[in-house]
Amino acid sequence: MKKSLVALLLLACFPLVNAQKLRYGQEPPKAKPGIDYPVKVHISGIRIRRYYDYYTRTYDKVLHADAVIDQKKLELTGDNLYDPKYVKFIPVPGDYTARLLKTAHKGAAVPLDDEYEILLPDRTIWRGTITGIFE
Repeated sequence: MKKSLVALLLLACFPLVNAQKLRYGQEPPKAKPGIDYPVKVHISGIRIRRYYDYYTRTYDKVLHADAVIDQKKLELTGDNLYDPKYVKFIPVPGDYTARLLKTAHKGAAVPLDDEYEILLPDRTIWRGTITGIFE
């Protein structure tokens, strides 16, 4: 009787021992030393909009930035980095440096879906995807 009670108690505690640590949010990535950010980016405006995710059935905040990259007026869309626990900075209008992460369509005249890493003044990286083009 005692052995079965001990075995039951151990089996009940096993999921607690093997569980992962609960994290409410992760800190945004920082720039690694030695990586070059050669592209000049000028952000002229930002907007934060709510986005409904149908799979998780939750609302997320998405950051849209009006930017000029290579003399083209573009809209960059990425995650909202503002979280009072970690980062008290979002990309405000101004000049930044960036690097091209991924080109969606090589040789295409329209750079939609190209991904950039923008380096913020506190060495935080904001990843944005081109989702619009302006005249």
